[in-house]
Amino acid sequence: MTTTEQALEKEIIELSDYDAAAEALRQLKHLNKAVAEHLAVDILRSSKGDEYFQASAFETLYSVNLHKGIELIKNPPMPLNTATLSAMIECITEDSGIVVDHPEVLEAAKVLKKRIRNLNSQDSHRIQGTLDWFLETYPNT
Repeated sequence: MTTTEQALEKEIIELSDYDAAAEALRQLKHLNKAVAEHLAVDILRSSKGDEYFQASAFETLYSVNLHKGIELIKNPPMPLNTATLSAMIECITEDSGIVVDHPEVLEAAKVLKKRIRNLNSQDSHRIQGTLDWFLETYPNT
C-alpha cells in the first residue's frame, strides 16, 4: 500500500471528521478498490459514524463491488437507517438500465420495495423524492 493509501485509510479509521472520512473513502476506491471495499463493509456492518457517512460508505461499496452492495441490500445491517436505505434505493434506481445483464439488480429492487412498504410515515416523507423516482422506475416489481 502506498503512503497516500495509508493516509486515506488512517483518515477513515480515525473517523474524526465524517465528511473528510467519506471523501477519503471515495478517493481510496480509485487507488485501492479492495481496501476501500473492506473499509466500507466494516463501516456498514459496525454502524460506524453517522447515517450519512454510512450512506456514503454504501455508495462507495456499491460502485466498487455491485454484488457486495446487492448482498448488503438483501441482508442489511440492523437497524437500517433511512439515509443508507435511501442510498441503496438510489443506486438500484440508477442501475435500472443494466437489469437485463444483471438480474440481481431487479432482485434487489424487489427487496427494497418490501422494505419501503414497512417504512413509517416520517421516514417515508423524509426520502419521498427518492421513493417516487424508484417507484416510477420499477412500477411492476
